Amino acid sequence: MAKGILIIGTGAQAKYALEIFNLNNMTVCGLIALPEESPPESLDNTEVLGDLQDFESIYQKCKKPSLLLCCSRNKDKEELKNSLSKYEPEYTNAIHPKAVIARTAVLGRGIIVNACAVIQPYARIGNHVMIHAGVIIEHDCIIQNYVNLAPKVTLAGHVKIGKGTTVYTGAVICPTVKTGDYCTVGAGSVVLERVGDGKKVAGVPASEINPEEDTIK
Repeated sequence: MAKGILIIGTGAQAKYALEIFNLNNMTVCGLIALPEESPPESLDNTEVLGDLQDFESIYQKCKKPSLLLCCSRNKDKEELKNSLSKYEPEYTNAIHPKAVIARTAVLGRGIIVNACAVIQPYARIGNHVMIHAGVIIEHDCIIQNYVNLAPKVTLAGHVKIGKGTTVYTGAVICPTVKTGDYCTVGAGSVVLERVGDGKKVAGVPASEINPEEDTIK
């Protein structure tokens, strides 16, 4: 097999990545299914080569390609990255050709940026970040590792999003506001003040909700 890109995961993020790599004429050597997945034999004409327990043999057979992690849960992505660190892999980015990225923005590795996303000057994007379609990241924002920004999220200037946080569809984070690590911001929320580590907020203006609530979106 020729060296290319190996995608780990077969869900929605993998589908985005395959579309982007195809548009960018980048070679994908295959996919690896995660334990919770029941994948087809192929996805978008790209073969599913096995599951995660077969990673080492697949990785060697594919001549140690660049990786892209496509986990739906942020913590799962972080744990997977840590479990693969012994292989010292390289990670690639999947950036849609219709995304707009400022010259002075700084991008990490292993990120996915979908169509019509806008990343403005001096924004800094961490590693293994998922940026969905239509997201706006304004100037001087800091997005830490393993963040997931759902479609049409808007981050105003100087916003900081903590590690592992998920911001759901259409939420707005106002200027200079910070979130802690592993927070959840509900869809359509308007966040006016800092969100502490692990907190879940929703509403206009956003306020904390029951920490046991798992259905926030």
